[in-house]
Amino acid sequence: MSDIAKREFVELAVSGKNYLTWALDAKIMLGAKKILKCIQDPTIGTSASGNSELPTQAEKNQALHFLRHHLNATLKNEYMTEEDPKVLWDSLKDRYGHQMKALLPKAKREWLHLRFQDYKTVEQYNSVLHRIVTCLKLCGEKITDADMIDKTLSTFHPNYVQIQRQYRQAKYEKYSELVSVLMEAQGEDETLVENHTSRPTGSLAAPEVHASSLKKGKNQEHGKGSWKNGGKIKRTFFKKKGGTQNRKLKKSSTSSGEYGKQDQVCFKCGTKGHWSRICRTPKHLVELYQEKHGKKKPSAEHESHFTRETLNSGEDMDAMNIDKKVEEKAQDTEMKLSKEIADDDLLGLDNDLLGLDDDDIFAEELYEDII
Repeated sequence: MSDIAKREFVELAVSGKNYLTWALDAKIMLGAKKILKCIQDPTIGTSASGNSELPTQAEKNQALHFLRHHLNATLKNEYMTEEDPKVLWDSLKDRYGHQMKALLPKAKREWLHLRFQDYKTVEQYNSVLHRIVTCLKLCGEKITDADMIDKTLSTFHPNYVQIQRQYRQAKYEKYSELVSVLMEAQGEDETLVENHTSRPTGSLAAPEVHASSLKKGKNQEHGKGSWKNGGKIKRTFFKKKGGTQNRKLKKSSTSSGEYGKQDQVCFKCGTKGHWSRICRTPKHLVELYQEKHGKKKPSAEHESHFTRETLNSGEDMDAMNIDKKVEEKAQDTEMKLSKEIADDDLLGLDNDLLGLDDDDIFAEELYEDII
């Protein structure tokens, strides 16, 4: 049934490790409910007129219910017989009040070894400092703002002696003012480091991209535009002459890179730093280089689509031999025919010469020449 109502703060553990915070929270809530006098001595609870005000039975029951509701189940069973909230409060104080003496040496040791230079940020140091100071105050020790300021400035790194002296000369009266200045200086240092590491020294900043930059759509790529006239949107459709070629030339020129910044060797002149398609070497030097290295282009007598077929298979060789035999046979036949014709001509000539006289010297010489 105790878990039905919602607790205002964490219940007291059996070990009593959170007794200090629990007791402080309980006092605050009882004071808010105006029943704090139920756990105080009668001499403390006095009115403005000087008369002591004793709590009523209803107030005592309300305070007792509140205290038991914020106890562990084991502690409820142990203090089941306590019906007075003042007695219950004193019993818990006697049982767990020694923790103040146990926490005090630990808090003093942490305060002694606390150093500002051991923390990366001011926020971390400030959080640890406040935790230690709160523990010391709960144990009865008094820590002032002057003590916290001196603790912070005296634990600076030796490389920041000049800065530490400047803070001392400022004569801050409150620790919060010093922490505010330290946080502001830390933010400025972080900004300075970020600006330094954003790009190398001497380099230019990259161009920013604004929201108003033009984003090309499908219509704009094809030369379609629009404008407003009298509140009406008109569209025009046009196509630039030679737009495709211009884009191709522009793309090829940008992809080739700048002249003189290529690592490949030019196939025309043999020098590095540019490609053959952007070579600017004079023509006569290119021809000399081509002739020297045997890279001269073939003469123009050959056709542009001249191809050469290499015969490697046996069938191709046989076909080639057959063609050769046919050609040789045709040559033999032609030679035979020409020989027969020549023989016929000689035979007719002999018959003509037989009709001449034997004493005809001219005829004999002609016959010898023919033979």
